[in-house]
Amino acid sequence: MTAMASVKPEKSNGETGGPAARPAAIHEEVYQRLRRAIISGQLEPGRALSVRGLAAEFGVSAMPAREAIRQLAAQGALEFTPTRRVAVARMSPEKLQELCDARLALEPVLAARALGAIGDDAGAREKLADTLLAIDETLDKAIGQGDSAAYARLNSEFHFTLYETARAPVYLGLVESLWLQTGPFMRVVIGRLGTAALDDDKHKEIVAALREGDADKLETVIREDIMQGMSNIVRGYSVDE
Repeated sequence: MTAMASVKPEKSNGETGGPAARPAAIHEEVYQRLRRAIISGQLEPGRALSVRGLAAEFGVSAMPAREAIRQLAAQGALEFTPTRRVAVARMSPEKLQELCDARLALEPVLAARALGAIGDDAGAREKLADTLLAIDETLDKAIGQGDSAAYARLNSEFHFTLYETARAPVYLGLVESLWLQTGPFMRVVIGRLGTAALDDDKHKEIVAALREGDADKLETVIREDIMQGMSNIVRGYSVDE
């Protein structure tokens, strides 16, 4: 797990909850960092994890590492193998189709809600569009350099910067759970197809729809972006592995 070796839980400067509050804070920190690593594709499907290994990597006791694993397993990001080892979840054709259908149902709506949350504030809309464009320009550089790890991380950053604007925690939680299950596969797919296969993404069209304040167009291009990404997973990843 070298991609996460330097990640350590950060101490809070405002811990006022006493001894009982610190274990909960540590668990949340471990959970959030491991969750982000999975969403952004830092951990490939089938990658074995252990409580002891995670605890050592994060510099914590076994309890918060075990709880983070339990929580992510409940969300479908991790799975228990027949030998009771814990690993990043693998895929099946049925699961892939279900994830695709769920993303298509939820993410376009969440994107439209983000636009609705901004409302008529043209300045806020432009600021968000500029932020997304800056992320996408860095992402394009990663594609040009063949840097699959940077692409996977920046792709998730692009989408969730938009989605978090919606201030819709129920929708956001559901979408995060879907990305927890698809993120690892996108990283594998990029490695096999090459970043050149990602040149025709819909990110600039997403930014354009946001600038125009066109919710219908935004939903359409989000849907097209999802279908392209999921199609790449089908092309580049063998579900029999």
